[in-house]
Amino acid sequence: MKTPANLWFTRSLALALLLLGGTGYANDNSDSTFISAALRNSQQQLARAQQAIHYGKTLAVRDQAQGVLDEHSTLLRELQALAQKKGLPAQSDAPLKPQASQDQLRTSERFDHDYAAEQLKASKAALESFERMSKDGSDPDLQGFARQWLPMLYHQREIADQLLASQAS
Repeated sequence: MKTPANLWFTRSLALALLLLGGTGYANDNSDSTFISAALRNSQQQLARAQQAIHYGKTLAVRDQAQGVLDEHSTLLRELQALAQKKGLPAQSDAPLKPQASQDQLRTSERFDHDYAAEQLKASKAALESFERMSKDGSDPDLQGFARQWLPMLYHQREIADQLLASQAS
């Protein structure tokens, strides 16, 4: 009979093995986690950028949004192809529906500012994930993919940071 203490120990041990990479499954899981996170981040950035094309008040916001659409569409296609080649799930067939925060963004009085803040947050999250994969990834193809896209992600973060600073005034 499993007592709560035994169940807690079993779950803690399994979590520790996954986090420490004690099994081959943990590495596959981290590759899959990277792909899922990158796909989700890109999809969210694409959905926000589509909104910015329609609702952005300034040319700077609409230009930045177009750049996001161009670059993340390519990133998404390449990542899907790589995931398929690796036999990993590429869950990107979901429609680009705005999340609740994106619905709030669309109706915001300060759309351009709020868009820039959300894009900066998403850019930082993408960079963190891609940097981690490029340094610590177990799959050479995924590591190479992350390294290939890091310069674009750094550039997007810089532009999002500048865009947010310009909206503060």
